[in-house]
Amino acid sequence: MAPVTVQPREAEPDATSVDAELQALASPRAAAGAPASPALAAREPGTWVDRVARGLAVVYLIALLGAVVAYKGAFLQAVSVDPLFTAYGIVVSAYIITRFVFSLFYRRTKNAGLEPRVAIVMPGFNEEEAIAASLHSLLALAYPAGKLEIVAVNDGSTDGTLAAMRAVAEQAGGRVRVIDLGVNQGKRAAMAAGIRATDAEIIAFVDSDSVLEPDALRILVQSFANAKVGAVCGHADVLNVRETWLTRMQAVRYFVAFRVVKAAESIFSCVTCCSGCFSAYRREAILPHLEWWEHQSFLGKPSTFGDDRSLTNCVLRSWKVRYEARAVSHTLVPTTFKQFMTQQLRWKRSWTRESLIVGSFVWRKNPIAALSIYVGMVLPLIAPIVALRTIVYLPAVEGAGLPAVYLLGVYAMAVAYGLYYVISKPRYDGLWIYGVVFCFFYLFFLLWQTYWAIATARSSSWGTRPATAGMDGGS
Repeated sequence: MAPVTVQPREAEPDATSVDAELQALASPRAAAGAPASPALAAREPGTWVDRVARGLAVVYLIALLGAVVAYKGAFLQAVSVDPLFTAYGIVVSAYIITRFVFSLFYRRTKNAGLEPRVAIVMPGFNEEEAIAASLHSLLALAYPAGKLEIVAVNDGSTDGTLAAMRAVAEQAGGRVRVIDLGVNQGKRAAMAAGIRATDAEIIAFVDSDSVLEPDALRILVQSFANAKVGAVCGHADVLNVRETWLTRMQAVRYFVAFRVVKAAESIFSCVTCCSGCFSAYRREAILPHLEWWEHQSFLGKPSTFGDDRSLTNCVLRSWKVRYEARAVSHTLVPTTFKQFMTQQLRWKRSWTRESLIVGSFVWRKNPIAALSIYVGMVLPLIAPIVALRTIVYLPAVEGAGLPAVYLLGVYAMAVAYGLYYVISKPRYDGLWIYGVVFCFFYLFFLLWQTYWAIATARSSSWGTRPATAGMDGGS
């Protein structure tokens, strides 16, 4: 492999340049009058109003969790009346509360002064509106230019993606390498091509619709100071936050999913999915699995999505996998109901496949982490049955049941997540209420999607793009 020619940096990026990149990426889909970028908003100090809001949220959250615990304790007497509902309620409450408790023990990685050679692989398919801004954000990273290689892989795009990649490369002084697959082969093939094109010791992946904050890479690689760490997942925030009511809901969901769920998994070095938005892997941790991963199949069908969760499983089997909250990326999320539901179905299908894999070996990891993962695998399978039985069957057929109690439980969980969002953000932005709405949205729409995802788990269709990569779904 020929070495990449690099040029010294003229200057480190500043907040203004980063904001420009964020706005450039968001602009094709952002609503008119959108606020300043998340990158700048996150750096603004909170006012006394923000501090009061956080204080009230802390008090309310503690009271809410205490009420849930007390209620579940008192509700134990109903075990003989409805043992299924009682047991389910207790397990769900314990699972959610332990996520919060475990996340409190999460500690961000200290700066070890580590600067390994890193290659950032960015695959792209029909991303002409976003790819240039994404690549520019990588060039603006506060990381030694001589130790950073950027590999942009065009996966047979039918629009101007390849031209946009080459335009950036021409201006980058040899710091960006462009690989053109010619025809659409799928995202895994594109990622694998990028991996094989470099000999860097750390390989990072950034989605083509995401941008990184300037210090994100430097922060992320510090976790590799521990020789047992094979992969690290960065934090992802929603870029087009204010575009629609759906993006607002996803903003809260993303924040809590990373800051609570991944943080809780990270204290056991057992993160089960390194997000494609921004993650990094040791080369030696993925090379032994590269062929299998690239050509993975499930029930006789090629696995064309879920590449991030699958690659994480490959590494997690023998290595520690962690999450770094300060290594922040900003990513575009679906703006319409159809796009969002299609994405969720795809994610649930890959969750089905990869849960079977992680379940086969995670018991050899930390026992507490393993128990949490197994419970997290079982609850989505039971939840639709309990919801249907409690809300519909018992009241309609037997004239009994506790639908109000069940819905109050959903409300308590929703408010808990929303309050956590308020507590954790430096500025009060009112988005937390969309986190509450999302929990009921999940109950009425996403909860039932699980069974369909399992039933169609062999499907390799993305459902969101015309290209097929030689099969019935693209990359």
